[in-house]
Amino acid sequence: RCAGSNLRRATTQSQGGFFSALSCFKERWSSRCHYFIHVGNCIVLLAINQKDMLQLRSLSVTASCCGIAYNLLQPTPLWAPAAWGAFFISCHLYYITQLLRDRVGITLDPDHEAAYEMAFMPHGFTPRQFLKVFEACSGRIEEAFCGTYICRQGETKKWVHYLMEGEAMLIDNAEDKVVNILPGKGSWLGEFFDPAEPDDYWETPRSHRVSFKCIAKRCRLLTLEIRPLHNAILESGLAEAATRAEISDLWGKLRGSHHEHRRNTYSAMLELAVADGKVDPKEVELLDKWKTRHGIPEDDHQVKLAELGWTTEEFTIGQRDPNRRLRPLPRYRPCCSPTTATPCE
Repeated sequence: RCAGSNLRRATTQSQGGFFSALSCFKERWSSRCHYFIHVGNCIVLLAINQKDMLQLRSLSVTASCCGIAYNLLQPTPLWAPAAWGAFFISCHLYYITQLLRDRVGITLDPDHEAAYEMAFMPHGFTPRQFLKVFEACSGRIEEAFCGTYICRQGETKKWVHYLMEGEAMLIDNAEDKVVNILPGKGSWLGEFFDPAEPDDYWETPRSHRVSFKCIAKRCRLLTLEIRPLHNAILESGLAEAATRAEISDLWGKLRGSHHEHRRNTYSAMLELAVADGKVDPKEVELLDKWKTRHGIPEDDHQVKLAELGWTTEEFTIGQRDPNRRLRPLPRYRPCCSPTTATPCE
């Protein structure tokens, strides 16, 4: 009984001390409560000029505290505005915890880290957002080998791929090569995200309009299920970041197609030059000028000569060995590394 009595007495004293301190604070600051509204508005002005969301919400909490103090220090306390201020503070604190949670460092394995840094980080995705999208879309890292079709025209769109290593070829509906794709900008094999798609776009099965084929010894791919990807981006509020990624991908493909057009033009010129089994010195000079002016790699020249059944020595001499049988031209460029022109084994 004594212990209970002492506890009640201590509780009563602590409550009395709190209300006494609150009363003293009110007596001291009631006549100067306008300071709180001025300081709070200055903090709001500072907050709305912040680009960092964590700083903006932290300053907003401070400003709301000043507003609550101003309302409660009135001769007749304004409880309703103070209650709304407390509600706003609770909302800000909730999102502050979410921001802090997203900024906590997480560990990615080497494959996931490479995929994140190449395809997502440059466009504003955080590591946690990347993992959330990856898991929602049944993401995985896959490998394809020389000559393997990653996706074919006419097949149902179920997966979208990002080329992390190797080289792929985009093939149109006429089975002609359009552009070679390398890792970097423009490496999504298919549409990553289209902000103009209607909500029910993926309710109907969609088909690939072009084909993608691996033309390196090995292609490493990030693979995501396309319909859950679209839903995960919208539900997570990542549409803006995904749109930036799609625009970057389209620009990368546009630049690549411009360079590929020059490579294709050079290939056609070389094919015409050797069509009669002889190469005139003026033709060699013209080809060299075109190759130098447009930055055509020597490896491309060697690969094209091999496709046409010529050796480097024959091209230098200007005449093909008539005793050697001419091989039929392949439909596509042989599988090879974009830098070493090493054929697939």
